[in-house]
Amino acid sequence: MRVIIAEEEKEIQQSYQLRFDTMCRDLGWLSSGDYAVPEEKDEYDAGQSIPFLAVDATGTAVGTSRIILAGAVQLPIERHFELYPREDIVNQHGELSCAVEISRFIVSPAAVSRHHEITLMLCMTMLGRLIRMGASHAYVSADHRFFRLLRMLGIRFEQIGAPKFYMGSKTVPGITNLAVLAARLEKERPMLFQMTNLEAAEQRQSS
Repeated sequence: MRVIIAEEEKEIQQSYQLRFDTMCRDLGWLSSGDYAVPEEKDEYDAGQSIPFLAVDATGTAVGTSRIILAGAVQLPIERHFELYPREDIVNQHGELSCAVEISRFIVSPAAVSRHHEITLMLCMTMLGRLIRMGASHAYVSADHRFFRLLRMLGIRFEQIGAPKFYMGSKTVPGITNLAVLAARLEKERPMLFQMTNLEAAEQRQSS
């Protein structure tokens, strides 16, 4: 299995289709009748996001997620949640010089036996990408069970607002300081840190 940035049209369609299958057909969080074709996408996909795709050895999409960049459309977490005062967030987590949001994190139900593996590979690939592009923080609004799972796996997001019923379940808004997270992983979970490919990137830069 590998994780790639979905750049070709076929790869992007695979991401949209997996989102539709999971969010509309399987979970019913969104109405399938709102889409002319079986592809779930929104205003952020028009140029304000970077899609990631996890594919197995046969090329089948087994997971997807995206990074939403700051831009013309306000980040979803800012639009849909009552967050703690910004100054409190900055005091606790550092200056939000370049904050992005991780969104539409989906693992195919058909790959349930590999759920944790796919989750980790997606997370670590996105973490490495974010740090290399100079992002300071990542937001997430996640189902409370998934929020807890991420912390158990070593990917710590801190709650920054009141949970609410959103997208079909109790959802928690969170943030992580990317530099702090990477340093913690390098020290406490070196095998996970290696999955970010940050060490390899540093070696290439120094050579």
